[in-house]
Amino acid sequence: MRCKVSPTSTWLPSPKRSDHVLTKWLGRQVQLIQHIFDKTKVAIRSWGRYVPWPVVQNLLVAGVAVQTQLEEREVSLFFSDMAGFTSIVEQLVPEQTLVLLSRYFNDMSKIIEHHDGVVIEFIGDAILAVFGAPAKIKEHALACVRAMMKMQRGVQRINQWSKKKGLPHVSIRCGIHSGWVSVGNLGFHSRLKFGVIGEHSTLPAKLEELNKTYGTSNLISEATYRRLQDEFVVRPIDYAEMYGEGEDLEEQVYEVVCFLNGRQSFKNNLRESLAKKYEQALRYYVDRKFDKAAAIWREVSLQTGQYFGLFDKASVVMRKRACYYQRHPPAPNWRGIWTLSREPTAEDGVDEEVVYVSI
Repeated sequence: MRCKVSPTSTWLPSPKRSDHVLTKWLGRQVQLIQHIFDKTKVAIRSWGRYVPWPVVQNLLVAGVAVQTQLEEREVSLFFSDMAGFTSIVEQLVPEQTLVLLSRYFNDMSKIIEHHDGVVIEFIGDAILAVFGAPAKIKEHALACVRAMMKMQRGVQRINQWSKKKGLPHVSIRCGIHSGWVSVGNLGFHSRLKFGVIGEHSTLPAKLEELNKTYGTSNLISEATYRRLQDEFVVRPIDYAEMYGEGEDLEEQVYEVVCFLNGRQSFKNNLRESLAKKYEQALRYYVDRKFDKAAAIWREVSLQTGQYFGLFDKASVVMRKRACYYQRHPPAPNWRGIWTLSREPTAEDGVDEEVVYVSI
């Protein structure tokens, strides 16, 4: 039986058809719609694996075509990198590398998203994330630092899993900075990506790299530190040229030592005490009281080794620098920035010191 078609007709069966035929025809249309709907869901979910999911949601709600667009936004940016990733990869076959990275990226991304952050991209083993865009977050710095601390705990759980799988131990270095950036869709008409640009966008990676100098697992900028609440033990590590050499814009950089959350314990109290001592040593250092600074940093490194079983490279490095400046005073306009391109050695009159670590 054929359907009659006219310019004004719809593709409905003739009223003369039986109810059975009509029901069968409608059923096929519903199945077709359901099939299209299911494929659309799969496509959107797949799209969300390439593009940050909040960006996809915003586009679906807006119902408009994506286009290049930037806006100024104050955000907190996170950058992390696996320590010694190249040497780790050399130990593994490609399949093992994929398994390790997949577990790492999966666990880290979940923590970032749980704290309302957005993973912008994976760069090799590195992660770049933003807090405060595309959705605004009032306490973006606090959310970013909370996520970072949870990620470092998450890496410990990954290492427990890796041990059972015969995979190597991993550790991460993190950098966080808060500031104004241009954020949005970058690229051209046939290829776009969600990203951030601007002077402040490069600083998290710079802070991550500085961790190598001080042996720290994380460093945050002064701008981020000013936005934090009293739920962390934080210590200033040193002064750094954040915006390029010769711009006279040195700032303190800080290490987030641990969560505090109002809990009092012997170890938390000791961590706070050592952080305050380190901060006092840094004040003496900037005031050119290098002998006092060196003595306090020596005390901090010894107590960290004794009570926590950790080698505090930061206090050892800063003690040696203070000792160097005792013998080779910096210029009158010096403001705390290390002036050598290398660390001091015995040839500079700076003695190496053995720091005993309790095991």
